[in-house]
Amino acid sequence: MSNFEKSFLNIYLKFGLGSLSKSDIDALVMYLLDHYGMEGSLPLASLSNQVVSERLRTPVARIKKLRYDAALKFGGRIEDQAMGRLLASLSNATLEADGNKICLIIEDSLAKNWLQGQLKIHQQIFDYSFNTEIIKVDADGLFQVLQSCFNRDALEAFKAGYDASKNKKNQYEMKKAFASVAKKFAEGAAKAAGVGVVAVLKAHMAIP
Repeated sequence: MSNFEKSFLNIYLKFGLGSLSKSDIDALVMYLLDHYGMEGSLPLASLSNQVVSERLRTPVARIKKLRYDAALKFGGRIEDQAMGRLLASLSNATLEADGNKICLIIEDSLAKNWLQGQLKIHQQIFDYSFNTEIIKVDADGLFQVLQSCFNRDALEAFKAGYDASKNKKNQYEMKKAFASVAKKFAEGAAKAAGVGVVAVLKAHMAIP
């Protein structure tokens, strides 16, 4: 019996036969596909909604909703889910031309809503007017949010790397340097946050 099958039965039977609705079962299958993959593939969590939509022959909007429902109902602690997904997005973030704004692509509803909520708590302005899946935020504002959630030492190293990135000679070098320090921070911050966050990060970054 595969890990997928074992996990499905464990979760399904925990609620009792017939207790889960069809929508809950669909969300559970989506959760397990994101976690384990299918037919020997990497976890689907590392793939975009559009790619998963094509593979599963399901509308993008439906995939997006299933993933959100799956995270809420079967993913464990919401904070771990949100932080792991945010770190996965941060590991692929880029700097704007002036180096003062960080641009994150977050198509995951849970992570996006959580980040926006945290930015509001810290009275930080974010912009997603161009595309709802692209969030642009002042670096200082994002650092305030990260400081309240993640390891301080890892964050200080990230800040230093960010400052060094801004001083690069051209945009290419600046973005390349920032990408390196952002990925390193994501992995280090996840380890400090605990196994729950690490598991989410690994699934969304396809880390073995």
